[in-house]
Amino acid sequence: MSETPTPRLPTLELPPFLEFLKLKSLPLKVYPPVNQPKRITNDTLYIYGPGPRDSAASFDVDCLIAQIYMRFCGVDVAIVNSNEPKASPSGQLPYFATVTGQVLAGDQIEQWIKDNNKDVLLDQLKDEAIAFMAMLKSKLHAAWLFSMWLEPLNYSEHALPLYFGHVPAPVNSILGRAKKDHVTQQLLTDRDVLSREEIYADAGQVLEALSVKLGENTYFFGKSEPTLMDAVVFAYLHCILSVPPVKRPDAAREEKNRANTLATLVHKHENLVQYAKHIFREYLK
Repeated sequence: MSETPTPRLPTLELPPFLEFLKLKSLPLKVYPPVNQPKRITNDTLYIYGPGPRDSAASFDVDCLIAQIYMRFCGVDVAIVNSNEPKASPSGQLPYFATVTGQVLAGDQIEQWIKDNNKDVLLDQLKDEAIAFMAMLKSKLHAAWLFSMWLEPLNYSEHALPLYFGHVPAPVNSILGRAKKDHVTQQLLTDRDVLSREEIYADAGQVLEALSVKLGENTYFFGKSEPTLMDAVVFAYLHCILSVPPVKRPDAAREEKNRANTLATLVHKHENLVQYAKHIFREYLK
C-alpha cells in the first residue's frame, strides 16, 4: 500500500511595501554571553585565604593540607583564594578544578594525586601514619575548632573576619553565628558536654606524641622528603601558630590567655615549632 504524499504548503510572496516584515537585518547585534565562566588554563585549587598577615598559606586546616601536599608532590597548580564554599561541589573548601574539566573535592583531591602518580609513598609506614593522622583529625581538630570558634576573643578577632570578612554586615554576623552553631554541634557528636579542659588536655597529649615521634628529624618517620603525614601535621601546627595573639586593650588578661591556650600548648614543644617554620620557609614563603 503506497503512502499518501504530504501536501506542500503554498508559498506566499509579500508585496514590496511589506518587504520589511521579512526581518532580514535581525538580529541587529549579537551580545556575548552574560557571566560566561572563563576556561582555566592551569589546574587550580580553590581555598580559604590569604592567611594572617597576607600569608600565602591558607588559614583553614583542610585547605592548607591540600595546598601544602600538592607542593610536596610537585603538582603544578594555581591557587585561588575563593572564600566561597558554595562554589564547591561538596559545599566546602577546598575544591580542585582541572584543565580537563574535572571538579574534585574532599578525598577526591588526594585520589587524583595518587591516580596521577604524584603522591609521596609511605610504604610500610602507611598504617602507622594513618593512625597518627586519625588522632590528629579527631583530637587536635576538635581543639582547633574550639579555639577558633568557641573562644570568644578568637571568634570575634580571628574566625569571623577570616571566614566572613568579605561579606557585608550584618550578613557576616549571621553567617558567623550559623557556623559557630554548626561547630558546636560537630563537637558534640562524640561527647555529651563540651569540656574546655578535656578538649585541650586531649590536644596536649597528641602534641606530646607528635613531638616524641618527630624527635630531631626534619620530617616524620625520618623521611628525606615530606609525606601526607607531614602535610596534615604542618597544616594544624601552622594554623594554630599563625594566628596572632589578641591585643585588644579592653580585653582582660585572663581572656587573652584563654584565647592563646592552644598555641601555648604547641610552644611547649620546640621541635614542633621549628618543624612548622622549616616547612613554611621551604614550601610557602
